[in-house]
Amino acid sequence: MRAPSRGAVWRLALKIAVSAGFMVFLLRRTPPAELFRLLRGLEPLTLSAAVVCFFISNVLGALQWHLLLAASGIALTFPLTFRFYFVGLFFNNFLPANIGGDAVKVWDVARVGGGVYQVIAVTLLDRLLGIFSLCLLATMAALYLAPRQPDLPYEWYMAIFVACMVPGIGLYFFKPLGRWLRRAVLRIRPLSLDARMTAIIDHLSPFKGRKALVVRLVWLSILIQALRVTTHILVGLALGMRVDAILLCQFFVFVPLLSLAMIPPITINGLGIREGLGIVLFASAGLAEADAFTLEFLTYVISVAVSLLGFLYFVARRHAPRPGESVSCFIP
Repeated sequence: MRAPSRGAVWRLALKIAVSAGFMVFLLRRTPPAELFRLLRGLEPLTLSAAVVCFFISNVLGALQWHLLLAASGIALTFPLTFRFYFVGLFFNNFLPANIGGDAVKVWDVARVGGGVYQVIAVTLLDRLLGIFSLCLLATMAALYLAPRQPDLPYEWYMAIFVACMVPGIGLYFFKPLGRWLRRAVLRIRPLSLDARMTAIIDHLSPFKGRKALVVRLVWLSILIQALRVTTHILVGLALGMRVDAILLCQFFVFVPLLSLAMIPPITINGLGIREGLGIVLFASAGLAEADAFTLEFLTYVISVAVSLLGFLYFVARRHAPRPGESVSCFIP
C-alpha cells in the first residue's frame, strides 16, 4: 500500500481536530463528578456481557462477508476471512490515512488472489445489507413507539430509515433503476470512473438471481444488527439504567440514527458526533446528559477493545499465507 499523501495527512489531522473539539465541548458540559460516579457504579458482569455480545456480532459479520465472497466466486478459508475482517475493523478505529477499514479488507483479499472490483462489489453489498437490516429493525421499533409517544418525531425517523432502505430494495427488485444507474455511471468519464463503476455493478448483478441466498443473508444481517443494538442496551444496564419496553425500543431507533449520522467521514469513527447526538436523542427518553454521554462513549470503548484483535493480526502479517496458499478464485 502506498504511503499517505500530504493531503491525506491533513484530512486525518482535521478529522482528529473535529473529534477532539466535539469531545472537549461535551466533557465541559458534563460534570466530572457525575461521570466518575457512573463509572464507579458499573456492573462488571453486565459490561462483560456487552463485550461478548459485540464480539459475537463481529464474528457473525465476518461470516456474512465470508458467505458473500464465496457466493461471488472468491473461496477463502473462514479463519483467513476472519483475520481480514478484524484487521479492517481495527483500521476503522485507528486508521493512519484517509482510507477506511473496508479498503484495507479489499486490499487484503486482492493481494491473495481476489479481483479488486469483485471484492469492492461484495464489500459494498455487505455494507448495504447492514444498513438495510438496521433500518428495518428501526422502522419496526418506530412503528411500535409512534402511537405510544406521539410527542416525539417518530414519523420523521421512519422517513429517514425508509429513505435509506429504498435504494437497496429498488436496485434489487426494480430493473429500470438498475439500468438507469448503469447509464448514469457511463457518463462519469474522469479517472476512468465509468469503467470502474461499471465493473463493480457487473459483479453485483449475479446476486439478483440468488434470492434464497439474499434472504438468508438478510436474516443473518438482522441478527448482527440486533446484537449491536443489544450491546448498547447491555452497557445501559451496566450503568444502572432501568430498561423497560419503551426504552428498549428507543434503543432500536436511536442507535441506527447514530450509525447513519456517523457515515460522513468528518471525524475519527464518529467520535464526538456519536456522543453529542446520543445526548440529544436519549434526552427524549429521560436520560441525563452524563448518562447518555457515558453510554455512548463506553460502547465506543468496547468497539475499540474488540477491534484490537485485528491489530494483533496486523502485526503478525509475516505469518500470513503467501498468495495462492489459502485462497482460490473460480467462476461459479
